Amino acid sequence: MILSVIMIEMRTLIRFADRGFVLKIFLLLLFFSLFPIGEVLLFFHAGAEFGNYFILACAAATGLLGLFIATSQAWRTIRKLRFKIQTGVYPEKEFQHLAGILLASFLLLIPGFITDALGLLFYLPFIRNLVGRGITKPMDHRLKQAYEYLKMYDL
Repeated sequence: MILSVIMIEMRTLIRFADRGFVLKIFLLLLFFSLFPIGEVLLFFHAGAEFGNYFILACAAATGLLGLFIATSQAWRTIRKLRFKIQTGVYPEKEFQHLAGILLASFLLLIPGFITDALGLLFYLPFIRNLVGRGITKPMDHRLKQAYEYLKMYDL
C-alpha cells in the first residue's frame, strides 16, 4: 500500500519534467488568470449600465442558485449511486452525472456572467453527460477501484 502511494507520487513528480505537461499547466494557469480579468471588465461595464449593487446582487443570486441546484442534484445522484452499488451494478452514469454537476456548480459559484452562463449550460442533461464523460474517462480505473472499495461497505 505504501509502495503504491510512493510510486504515484514519483510518477506525479516525473510528469513535471515533461515539457509538454509543463506547457499545458502554464497555459491553463494563463487562461485562469486572464479569464477573471475579462469577467471584471464585464462587471464594470454592466455596473455602469445597470448599477453596481444590482450587478452584485445578480452575482450573489446566481451563486446561491448554483448552490441550491448543486445540492439537490448531487444528493439525487448520490442516492442513485448508493442504490447501484448496493445492488452490485457499476454506476458509471452516476459518476459522470456527479462530475458534470460538480463542474457546473463550481462555475456557478464563481462570480461572473460568462461562468454563470456556462454553469447553467452544463446543467442541461446532454451537455452534463458529455462533460461528465470527459472528466471521468481518464479516471475510469480509479473509479472502478473506488466502486470495489465501496461495495465492501454497507452504504
